[in-house]
Amino acid sequence: MEVSIYGSLAWIIFLGAVAQWVGWRLKIPAILLLLGTGFLVGPVTGWINPDDVLGDILFPIISAAVAIILFEGGLTLKFSDLREAGVTIVRLVSLGVAMTWGLTFVLVKIFLGFDTMLSALFAALLVVTGPTVIGPMLRTIRPRGKVKYMAKWEGILNDPIGVVLAVLMFEVLIAQHGGGHGHGHGDMGGGSIVAIGLLKTIVIGVVFSALSGGLLLGLVKLKLLPEFLHNFVVLALVLGSFGVSNHLQEESGLLTVTLLGILLANQKLFDVRHITAFKENLQILLISMLFILLAARVSPETVERISINSVLFVVALIVLVRPAAILVSTIGSGTTWKERVLLMMLAPRGIVAVALTSLFSLKLADAGIADADKMMAVMLLVVVMTVGFYGLLAAPLSAKLGLSNLDPQGVLFIGAHDWSINMAAELKKAGGDVVLIDSNRFHVHRARRQELNAHPGNVFSEEFLEELDFSNIGHAVALTANDEVNGFAQTTLREYIERADIYHLLPEKNSNPQGGESRKMNPLFAEDATFSFFEAQMANGATFEHLTLRENFDMSAFDEEYGARAVLLFCIDPEGDVRIFSAKSKITPKEGSTLVFLKRAPDGE
Repeated sequence: MEVSIYGSLAWIIFLGAVAQWVGWRLKIPAILLLLGTGFLVGPVTGWINPDDVLGDILFPIISAAVAIILFEGGLTLKFSDLREAGVTIVRLVSLGVAMTWGLTFVLVKIFLGFDTMLSALFAALLVVTGPTVIGPMLRTIRPRGKVKYMAKWEGILNDPIGVVLAVLMFEVLIAQHGGGHGHGHGDMGGGSIVAIGLLKTIVIGVVFSALSGGLLLGLVKLKLLPEFLHNFVVLALVLGSFGVSNHLQEESGLLTVTLLGILLANQKLFDVRHITAFKENLQILLISMLFILLAARVSPETVERISINSVLFVVALIVLVRPAAILVSTIGSGTTWKERVLLMMLAPRGIVAVALTSLFSLKLADAGIADADKMMAVMLLVVVMTVGFYGLLAAPLSAKLGLSNLDPQGVLFIGAHDWSINMAAELKKAGGDVVLIDSNRFHVHRARRQELNAHPGNVFSEEFLEELDFSNIGHAVALTANDEVNGFAQTTLREYIERADIYHLLPEKNSNPQGGESRKMNPLFAEDATFSFFEAQMANGATFEHLTLRENFDMSAFDEEYGARAVLLFCIDPEGDVRIFSAKSKITPKEGSTLVFLKRAPDGE
């Protein structure tokens, strides 16, 4: 059955969503499922042919999508991260890149038998790791300390660096095969092509990122750009600066958009979190479509080119190249051996490497360059093996090394006033892990006097949240007297905690015009559990208590003993999982569970 262009795109989006969901559900890298889906609908069944669906606009669409992905990655890079691991990050994107390129070049010559310039080009393509795979891995692993900063910066900056390096090698290779005039190089030597191309790329990237960023910030400062147009205008600037940069110097646009993202992430004029959230959602859509499209256009002949030498080449990348690059980059940096081992497990290749290899192999094959069509087969093997190896082993290894907690059950308390401190202390006595934050340093000091982990800060401070250790935090409860702060926590914390695990007190009746919206979220404990309710209860002598359900004292016995006098707050399962009682959901505690509850004052509220 012939599928229309619209039908093909619709199916690609649908299958991408399914693959992402299954990957999340089974806790395996979604990229493997996306590639498998692409192979199934493309070369295996012939159901979808991307070249027929999109024709000549396939690669322009891929390029634009990669630009958006890199811009979104740049938006996550904060200069404050450099305080933690600045020296190591610089080494990773300089010494690390050089070591990866050099060793990979040697391995390509040994295992794949490419000629010198094609080996240099393919080695440059393999420098690229990329945020499309590093980002999801870091969200799953949630490593402690500076590893997350090093891996994030390396993964994002390696993309434009590797791409620029690959493009320069491509230009030299084309020039050597008689294509120089077509690329504007005339009879220049390889060294001159590289030097001029590198200089042009850097200048264009810096200038156009500054111009685009300056234009946006100027519009915002002069109040000429309403907030509802921020996402649209930013997207237009990203694609516009990307297109102009590429017109002036091939693939320099990737550096431009990455620098633009970094510029916007570190300016103080306006909050970019709403832009980041929009781009993150867009990134998931683009990644899903791109992996399926690129895998679907692989021909059976390409797959047949994979040999045992190709497999040995990828194994060497994993066991030789990555460890060597990390060891060289971290000498004398203060990085622990555990952090080095984890960094060695964070080098999967992603969509940028696949997209550029697909483009270059097509152009080089048209130019009659031997082995060019073999690059795509090997790159796909590299992606499958590295994503599979690192994606499946990095998380459990990180947990084994004590650098992360894959299923954090700690509870973040927003607000450290008297009864919040008492509630957190009772949860800690019951075996829970608690962290409190409050903008009032006196409250924080009082919490610390009860040996609670407390920090001065608030949910409005992006910098404070980035510095807070979320590695053991899996839930949050907003308990402040300010309904807007409680509701706002749903927005600011969802980057660190699943939205379904962020709860807040119900607003006071008739006190908050947005109360109806707040009730659609995750209201805490019970329908009458407002801030004033707890204040009144504590003033009348209510207490926080906990007990463990046993065979001779189950939930029925608890209800009979306490009845309406108990407001259930938390339930810690025998396995250690923390569940929070909500006004909108029902929890059925089992034998061995520990209940934390408010024992109402004898005379009620």
